[in-house]
Amino acid sequence: MAIDLGLLIVLVYSVVESLEKFGLDRKLAHLIAIPLGILSSFALLQCVSIREYLVNGIIIGIGAVGTCDTACNIAEKVKKNIK
Repeated sequence: MAIDLGLLIVLVYSVVESLEKFGLDRKLAHLIAIPLGILSSFALLQCVSIREYLVNGIIIGIGAVGTCDTACNIAEKVKKNIK
């Protein structure tokens, strides 16, 4: 199950980053990550209850946003150190 969540976090992260590259505001793209996580949970996971789908979806969405913020912060630090 953890591997499935990790893969879905990467999937949602990719979608959120793509939306940002197409010009969507960063804050709005991050807000979209949680509904995308919930939708991907319902579509791609096999859970026992609706509550489990929702919790997994929220974890996926928050994980994607956290990954996005961490990656962006690391990239900014590296760019500052290069200059």
